Amino acid sequence: MSNIALLTSIVCLTIIQLQIGHAAGCWSANACIDRNVCISKGGTPQAGLCPGAANIQCCTCTTCKDAAACSANSGTPHAGICAGAANIQCCKGGSTSPGTGTSRPTNTMLTGLADILRGAGLNVVEVAGWKTRGHGVMASVKGIVVHHTAGPKTGDYPSLGVVRDGTSSLAGPLAQLGLGRTGTWFVIAAGRCYHAGSTIDDSIYGNSNAIGIEAEGVGLPATDSGHTNWPEVQYQSYVRGVKALQNAYGVPSARVLGHKEAAVPKGRKIDPNFSMAEFRTKLG
Repeated sequence: MSNIALLTSIVCLTIIQLQIGHAAGCWSANACIDRNVCISKGGTPQAGLCPGAANIQCCTCTTCKDAAACSANSGTPHAGICAGAANIQCCKGGSTSPGTGTSRPTNTMLTGLADILRGAGLNVVEVAGWKTRGHGVMASVKGIVVHHTAGPKTGDYPSLGVVRDGTSSLAGPLAQLGLGRTGTWFVIAAGRCYHAGSTIDDSIYGNSNAIGIEAEGVGLPATDSGHTNWPEVQYQSYVRGVKALQNAYGVPSARVLGHKEAAVPKGRKIDPNFSMAEFRTKLG
């Protein structure tokens, strides 16, 4: 092979590798679409993750839900930018408006958490000192971020100590609420907790404005499909508990995100390891 032919082959292979690596940046190759089309569907375009022209961008949606449920709540469903079954579509409008809850806490401790969960018929354990625990007060409750602990394989809530007290690199509390494998809720803190880190919108999902829930789970395998890796009693309790919090604080389902959805940069977090689209559908 001549030097010119060899050089040409190397250049071509390099370009192919770069294109493959670039395309892998988006959560799905099918989500690489024109940015204006993405916006029209209710999605958020992100540049730099797709090959091709500058207008072809990675489209993500944080309001994925059942298309029929979207329409029933005066929303408009759009296919093609949500993971999961064909009926799970990006819901534009409708349920993105605030919920019906009347509590709008401002610069205060969330001392009603235990009562809210008990009112939903859930088993609740109040961890000593929770009403005064936190990194200051909560500025508001505009969002809910759901997590898994990536903790031990056995026990109901073995991660309690870490969530309450933190680690050597991050002071606790790390979430207001914990959820055990038996479906038992642990009320850990009433104030601001270090659970979110940098988010797509800190005014909604940041530590000062979103309730954090750390549910016990090893976190493997990493997946965004179904919830087969979770005990059914725990998963159903997760749904009921989040619904109760939504009703109390007026948080719409569109603002209930998994840490993997809220965290930036994209891909920084993988929790929780169940389908958030399915979860939001169950929230209604």
